Amino acid sequence: MKDQELNVLYQNFSSKNSRQEQMSLFAEKAMEAGITIYRLTGHPSWALDSEGERLCEEVEETAAYNRRIQRKFLERRRGDGEEWAQIPCLEGIVFDVEPYTLDEWDEDPDRVMETFVSGMKKAYALARSHELEMIVCIPWFYDKKGQGEGLEELIRNGCDRIAVMNYYRGAEIKNIATEVELASEYGKELINIYELKKADGSSVEEINTYYNSGLTALRKSYAGVKEAYPGRNISIAYHDYRALKEVLHIE
Repeated sequence: MKDQELNVLYQNFSSKNSRQEQMSLFAEKAMEAGITIYRLTGHPSWALDSEGERLCEEVEETAAYNRRIQRKFLERRRGDGEEWAQIPCLEGIVFDVEPYTLDEWDEDPDRVMETFVSGMKKAYALARSHELEMIVCIPWFYDKKGQGEGLEELIRNGCDRIAVMNYYRGAEIKNIATEVELASEYGKELINIYELKKADGSSVEEINTYYNSGLTALRKSYAGVKEAYPGRNISIAYHDYRALKEVLHIE
């Protein structure tokens, strides 16, 4: 990450039984390296609950971790007199839910989008009460699939930032035109995510990824995005860490 001048990581902690300890150790090391950590989580089924119960549980768990680590460091500081410039808290939470992968979406996309957005709004209100940032991963095609109203409501009242999985090589600029305008209108940042995983012929097609095209082509694309939308708050993200290492090795 240092070599690539990256300073933010969206990290999934998979094992629930040891998750708090994992987050603590990882966040401490990240802080020492100057890296900001967001907790990454999500499952398509969570989109079916308009009350956002599972989403809110994840927000509460993240907030509970931050409270616990704050107490730990305050106790450590009192015990040894050591000064800490920064407590290694999680900056926020990233939800990657992807409701469009559900069978229910094929049957009634309007209804699934409605419950998804409703749940996200409740989770966002809770995250704000805990002073946690909330980022929502979205595909580039919601507006192309007739879900423009839901997309607007999600951006307006369901997140601090949107992370667009803009996985269609060469079409990145036009793919996010709607998202850029909505993010700008509601004062939200847009994170433009690039795919780096190797094409497997199913979940990742060759047109979706820069695995073979390389980082030079990827950066040229991002420069084009920034040029096409001057003055807009657009940052870049790579998917994902292992794939980035592979691409760097190839180059």
